[in-house]
Amino acid sequence: MIATTIWGMVLKSLGFSLVCAGLYWLARNYLHTELYVIDVGGLSSFLSVFGTLYGILAAFVVFEVWSQYNRISSLIGKEAQSLEQLFRLSLYFRDEQLTQRMKAGIREYIDYIIEGNFRLLAKGERNAKSGLALRKISEIIQSVEFDDDHDAIVFEQIVEHYGAVAQLRTERTNESRNRLPRFLKYFIYIASGFALVTFLLMPFEVAFYGLFSAFVIGFLQAMVFQLIEELDNPFRGHMQLTPAPFAMALKHIEEDY
Repeated sequence: MIATTIWGMVLKSLGFSLVCAGLYWLARNYLHTELYVIDVGGLSSFLSVFGTLYGILAAFVVFEVWSQYNRISSLIGKEAQSLEQLFRLSLYFRDEQLTQRMKAGIREYIDYIIEGNFRLLAKGERNAKSGLALRKISEIIQSVEFDDDHDAIVFEQIVEHYGAVAQLRTERTNESRNRLPRFLKYFIYIASGFALVTFLLMPFEVAFYGLFSAFVIGFLQAMVFQLIEELDNPFRGHMQLTPAPFAMALKHIEEDY
């Protein structure tokens, strides 16, 4: 899956870079950009300043969306593990009926997450069904009755752990709905357009170097664009996050306990 994704992005980038090389060739033949090679010193100074600013901006945007992608992935894994730990704690009550009710509640919650496959989060919306299922788990905990110190200690741990699960769900949901500000995304695209046009009009005395530069710049920009789009919404595209950790946690609960 990852290899297919990478190759798909590379092929798209190669296609875009070929288009850029073709545009450079047209600009060279029809605008005769090689005649302005005398101004290459001034253009080089401009590109040094603009390139530095553009590089910092592009690096910042890619770092931001990559960090957000990793945070969401981590929260998904932690929430799934916490649900499994919550079920394990319920075993200490030594109440088979409670254990089965807790298993059913967690199964319902995970089933709704797997069924939804984060499609609502991809739209920036919450999954109300899974929220209600999580509330049912709290009702199961509230209905627990105990009459000794052992159960009291276990109950305290379960309540604390349920709070941790709810907190992880809230953090995951809020983080998943965050997107890059449109202004920032449009700004990086516009800046990329200016950078590309500048290279397409750059007066290279040797045509090969101009074609090569346009090809490389086009390839890098296409890769950056795809990374931003893929990572900004981690529930769409080829690199989308899935509920696999939840499915694995449910499998462990069903088979190991």
